[in-house]
Amino acid sequence: MSTLAGLVPIFLLIGLGVIARRTAILDDASATGLNRLVVYFALPALFIAKVGTAPLEAALSPRLMVVTVGMVLLAMLLALSYAAAAKLPAAQRGALAQGAMRGNIVYFTFPLILSLYGDEGLRLAAVTSTVLVPAMNLLANAALELHRPPGERHRHFVVRVLSNPIVIGALASLVLAIVHWRPWGWLGTTLDALADLAFPAALLALGAQLEFTQWRRLWRSLGVASALKLIVMPALGWWLLAALGATRQETAIGVLLLAAPTAVASHSVAADLGGDVDLASSCVLVTTVLSVATYVGWALLLRS
Repeated sequence: MSTLAGLVPIFLLIGLGVIARRTAILDDASATGLNRLVVYFALPALFIAKVGTAPLEAALSPRLMVVTVGMVLLAMLLALSYAAAAKLPAAQRGALAQGAMRGNIVYFTFPLILSLYGDEGLRLAAVTSTVLVPAMNLLANAALELHRPPGERHRHFVVRVLSNPIVIGALASLVLAIVHWRPWGWLGTTLDALADLAFPAALLALGAQLEFTQWRRLWRSLGVASALKLIVMPALGWWLLAALGATRQETAIGVLLLAAPTAVASHSVAADLGGDVDLASSCVLVTTVLSVATYVGWALLLRS
């Protein structure tokens, strides 16, 4: 019952975001503005408040970092292998790989972990994400770049990924934790206030930005992406973490991070890098809807 109690508010906030967009309470410009507020201020502040001010030794798990990044890389390779075997168009191959391995962990999974495992679990997830988030972004961009015509490829995509505000916040928080940084009182209060805004605003923005596209013609690719993202990655991650002797909490955090639905940013990145926009948007929508069931299942299994 406590698992469902933790999940229900998350999906209700996403649903309110959908309703706000459909009833024009939030239009396209205001939904984009809300998302930018979260990306540029609230989520970087969350990383700095939760990771930058915490004892790193208590929340650092190298095996959790290695396993989660390894599973992301494996999912990308499996998705690209399927795409090659199915002879998908080049634009769909990169979009499929991104949809199968780039998770919406900061917007979606962090609130869930906070509700189920408290500040200690969130801190472990946030520290792990200081490596996982940049790795996912780099691999997603690489998969899309590889399937662009040679004359259209960007040589400096790594710089663009590392200039993402969330990535900057994640890496900066890791450095601050290493040097045992402590903010001035007024700065700590400001960071906490912004961090408190992050989750409700992020979930509302997520709901407002879900795109209901024509996904039926893409059902095979969507099935592969959804299976890899919501089932295969967390299942293999669970098995590998158990084999490496991970604690119960490490295993739970790893599984929930890997089971995140496809990141909303996948749509804009695919559009920018010549990927199939319909497939990218459909991956976000379908995995988010399916994650209602899969997250309940994983959370119950982890609590059993």
